[in-house]
This record gives sequence, C-alpha cells and structure tokens, in this order.
Amino acid sequence: MGISVEHAVEVFQTATEENQLSSLRHEQLIQLPAEGEVWMTGDLHDHRRNFDKLIRAADLGNHPQRHLVLHELIHGDHFDQHGAEDSWQSLHRAAELKCDFPSQVHFLLANHDLAQIHGEGIMKAGLSVCEAFTAGVKRDFGGTYTKVVMAISEFFLSFPLGIRCPNGLFFCHSLPTDDQVAGFDYTVFNRPLTGPDYKRRTGPVYQLIWGRNMTPATAALFADHVGAQILITGHQPQDNGYAVNGPRHLIIASEHNQGVFVPIDLSKTYDMPQLTRSIRRLVSLEV
Repeated sequence: MGISVEHAVEVFQTATEENQLSSLRHEQLIQLPAEGEVWMTGDLHDHRRNFDKLIRAADLGNHPQRHLVLHELIHGDHFDQHGAEDSWQSLHRAAELKCDFPSQVHFLLANHDLAQIHGEGIMKAGLSVCEAFTAGVKRDFGGTYTKVVMAISEFFLSFPLGIRCPNGLFFCHSLPTDDQVAGFDYTVFNRPLTGPDYKRRTGPVYQLIWGRNMTPATAALFADHVGAQILITGHQPQDNGYAVNGPRHLIIASEHNQGVFVPIDLSKTYDMPQLTRSIRRLVSLEV
C-alpha cells in the first residue's frame, strides 16, 4: 500500500481517540439516536469486495444520518507466498473511515481482535492467523513494525462492546453461552474495563465475544438483561448469510458471497419477521 509507519500509526491513534471520545459513547456502549438509520454488518474477515461495496453504497458523506457498524474485519484469505496475511490493510481503511466520519462509523470488539492482541493461536488451513497477521505488518513496515502493532492493539482496545438502538435493537459481536449467561457480569457494559474482564473463559468480555451455539432462551435472557427486544450478532458462520435463533436473536455474516447486512430505520420498531425482510445481500449492491 506504500503507507509510512508514521501515517499508519497516526491513523490508528486518531481513530482510537475518536472511538474513546465519541459523544455517543457511554462506557462500553454506543447509544444511537432516535432518527436516521444504521447499517449493521456481520463478520467481514477481510472480504474486500464486500467491504468495498458496503462503503460505496453507504455513501456516508451524502447521508449524514446514516450509521455503519463494523466488526471482525481481520484474518481473511489474502496470504502471500510466505504465509503473511494482509488484513491490516482493511483495518487501516476502516480506521481512515472512522477518522473521516467519526460520528457515523462504529466498531464492536470481536474475538479475533482480542486473539490478535493476546497472540492466541486461531488456526486456519494449518496456519496461525494471528502470526500471519503480524507477519504481514512486519513485511510491510520492516524494523519499525512494532509501532504499528501497538497502535493496532490500542485501536482494538478502544472498541465498544455493544450498540444500543432506541427502537429496542441491540448489537454485539456474540453472546455468552448457555452455561455462562446466568452468571454473566452485565456491569461490563457500564464501567471501565480491567485486565480480568479479558481473561480466557472467565472474563465477561471474553465470554461475550467468544460464545457460540446459544439457545433462543439464552438469547432472550440476555436481551432482557440489556433491555433489548431483539439482538443482532455475528461470530457464528452462516452459509446462507443469516440465521434466526428464535424471535429475539438474529445472526448475520458478511464475509462471503452470500454475505448480508441489515439496514435499519432508527425511528421504527421491528419484530423478527420485519427485521428479516430488511436483510440485504451484499452481492445485490450495484456500486
């Protein structure tokens, strides 16, 4: 991409500050306004065609009341011949978008983000995607790559955990599992975070972003605790782009050719049938 270390660090640091200082930010939650619209996405995993179409179609500059939610941007399929992976470039593009439209672009902390910070070994086709990501940064920035790695980690740590809409919708990357939800620490949304919050398996941040295969009853219990009517999450792969997990939980995916997003009118209330009728496939966007 031909980006200098100084420029990359400045973009990530500026986007970090915008995440932290947003007037819509209340501890670990974003509170969206009661007017305008929001486009909620699923995991993108460096699917560059879908990401590009999404940004072009959202046209944020000409739609100042439109919000865009992004999560799980990293760890895709763009590897070089040495096994280095390129998704830091899409992350940088997202950070630039945040700098350009700070009140319209919002992120959610996801499990691959936390794994990258911790260097945990998520494997894909026999490769550690975290090591491959770091190798890509090192390849592109040489001996000063650690400055970029540190700026990326701080950027991830600035991501909120959830987004609350005034119409009863609530967005987060995933949900605690069935055996975790009863003891889940819901104060994590309403206070500063500490080291134990991120701890593997026992920390509420970890439980929130790593949970899979929860039942509709678990989703409903979580929704009640956070004061939501319907939850929209990603994290769980969906070959058809989405799945309805009971009347209060919609799971969406954006990282493949059947990927989807959900444009939502913030002034309207939705039940699950109305919400699923709003789903759009990224392949349908003509931009």
